[in-house]
Amino acid sequence: MKTSFNVTVGLTLLIVLGLLPSCGGKSNSDVNKKPYEEVAKFLVADESLSPVINEELDAYRMRRKDLKIDTLYTNEYDAVDLLVKRETWIAFTTRQLTPNEKQILSDRGLKPNVMPLAYDGMALIVNKNNPDSIIAANDFARIISGEISCWNEIDPSFPADTIRVAFDNPKSATYRFCSDSILRNKEMKTVGNIRAVQTSRQVIDYVENHQDAIGIIGSLWLNDQRDTTNAVYGRDIRVLKVSKGDVATPTNSYDPSQYNIAYDNYPFIRTIYAIVTDPRSQGEARGLGNFCILPDGQLVFFHAGLFPARAEYSVRDVIIH
Repeated sequence: MKTSFNVTVGLTLLIVLGLLPSCGGKSNSDVNKKPYEEVAKFLVADESLSPVINEELDAYRMRRKDLKIDTLYTNEYDAVDLLVKRETWIAFTTRQLTPNEKQILSDRGLKPNVMPLAYDGMALIVNKNNPDSIIAANDFARIISGEISCWNEIDPSFPADTIRVAFDNPKSATYRFCSDSILRNKEMKTVGNIRAVQTSRQVIDYVENHQDAIGIIGSLWLNDQRDTTNAVYGRDIRVLKVSKGDVATPTNSYDPSQYNIAYDNYPFIRTIYAIVTDPRSQGEARGLGNFCILPDGQLVFFHAGLFPARAEYSVRDVIIH
């Protein structure tokens, strides 16, 4: 769930300065003991978060030019598993830890620090030749559950083509969001017309090459205009506007922009977290996690098109002559 925001129209970002207190503990002697430095050599993250995590690392390295930490982009399931197994001190995810995962870490003498960093919209993309421009959240749920499989079942005026659905992979944050948040803890269909293509970039490629396809990706792949390799700008892709209601109309449907995420207009919003188990208060993983919630780190999320967790928006009236 998102926390309450003081949100108004405009894009003047006010970052709230705050340092998280250090926490952690000594690991027990009965668990696997890799040297601290070996565990601290890399961070793990769900692949769908890679564009913005790469930017956070670049910004952090401006402060810590001696930083020696690499990235391992995988799926969210394996990212958390590596954290729990003490193969890394920091994981970037779109969910918090389960009670069982917290207990395992506690048994190993580790106290995780779970930090909300920013809010992202799960964007629905279609080929530019697709006649659809808006969709109801309930209709998308019916698609990924397998209840409907043809475009004319959404609108009789659409072609009777099969709806091809593309997502990244069955262990990803995207798949979990579809199952937990969109289908309300029901399994998403993953056979037939619904297929995993492994990465967010491949979802974009698939939709661009299939007129009858719909893909689901994090909105951070759409909004960062500084990195055109990660965006859909110039591609044969359109972003659908989504309605929370049963029927989508141009007036009740919204795109996953910062404004609509901030106002909670867009129905598919997820939280991005840094989960840190680094037992050293001055450790590199803990320093990176803290950087992400400080002003410079929050600005990275802002410029990537996300809504920072520690931010307010101010009102500005703009007059265009």
